[in-house]
Amino acid sequence: MQGFIKAQYGHTLVLEVDNLPKIKADVECDISIKPKGKKRSKDANAYFHVLVDALRQALKISFTSCKNELITSYGQIEYMDDEPAYVVSNIPPDYVREQEQPHMKWVGMTEGMYRYLVYRGSHTYNTAEMSLLIDGTIQECKMQDIETATPNEIAKMLQVWSERITKQRGE
Repeated sequence: MQGFIKAQYGHTLVLEVDNLPKIKADVECDISIKPKGKKRSKDANAYFHVLVDALRQALKISFTSCKNELITSYGQIEYMDDEPAYVVSNIPPDYVREQEQPHMKWVGMTEGMYRYLVYRGSHTYNTAEMSLLIDGTIQECKMQDIETATPNEIAKMLQVWSERITKQRGE
């Protein structure tokens, strides 16, 4: 969805908004603008999934369980209204760990219910966030004697991914 805002000094600001809240006419709003981070590449996501598959085979666990463990160990927390997002449910952790979505980590009990911290899916990560996830996954693979790309190969992949993103954006 695109919106146009007439800004101070006669400038027009064009915004693309994913989830535009319903706002009544003549209501003052706070808007903040920050630089957009580089989006992670599909190659980085593919490499992450290759590592997940190798790790899950070594650990003899399901792909989904392994991926959830990695995302909730090295991934990015979901925020709502600038606060970490939690879910309180009667669904036990063993079942939640086997679900593809959402990615949640059990953090305790609340009035007899399971309390989970919610993590974003890797498809939403920028380059820096994806790099942290992959670095943590590589460390887990190394602990299981799983061969991964060398640091030079990884640096080269990251450089290629960054160049592709820059080229796609026409920068």
